[in-house]
Amino acid sequence: MFANLLVSQVVVGALVGLLIAVAIIDVRHLTISNRYCAAIALLYPIYVVTAPYGVDWIDGLTVGGISVVIGFLLFAMRFAGGGDVKFFAAVSLWSGSHLLAEFAFVTALAGGVFALGMLIHRRIVASRTTPASGGLVARAVASANIFLGGLFMGRPSAVATGAIPGSPGAGGTANATTQTHPEGSQPVGDLPYGAAISFGGIVVAAMLLMRG
Repeated sequence: MFANLLVSQVVVGALVGLLIAVAIIDVRHLTISNRYCAAIALLYPIYVVTAPYGVDWIDGLTVGGISVVIGFLLFAMRFAGGGDVKFFAAVSLWSGSHLLAEFAFVTALAGGVFALGMLIHRRIVASRTTPASGGLVARAVASANIFLGGLFMGRPSAVATGAIPGSPGAGGTANATTQTHPEGSQPVGDLPYGAAISFGGIVVAAMLLMRG
């Protein structure tokens, strides 16, 4: 019993390490590697076998499967990236239906904090880069542009980034959306959704450790 408890805690600790790694990478590159999603999913059977208490793995698989279906629909409508969908489904295996509400709540809360923080950051940057001689009208137009850019999937608009469609942007390319992403998949928006999911997953892991 003690050996199983120790192994299960090590497995949950490995889960936390993977979640932290995904959060850091997603904040830096806005991408989630399939390797991390696969590792989190493959750790789950080990946890099921070694947990000192009974784990309803059928419930976990059911929640994970439903998450994949819903995530695919969101991906098809360009509301979520493929990496975010797979990452959420992998973590939802661990939450099951018993911890799904906590997982979803913390994920949504963290996502809202990230969105608010980035909006404030953009406003600060815009206020610093807007010439003082531009007058009230110029500042109002810049603020409206930043706000509207945040509404459309969190992407900054062309005016805010200084890029004009068909002309080289800040990266020296004709269209920033055609750039090859480090992980080969283009993110949806510029919010680190994976980091928000990681926060929700860490809360799930903490609750599993307390249960053990």
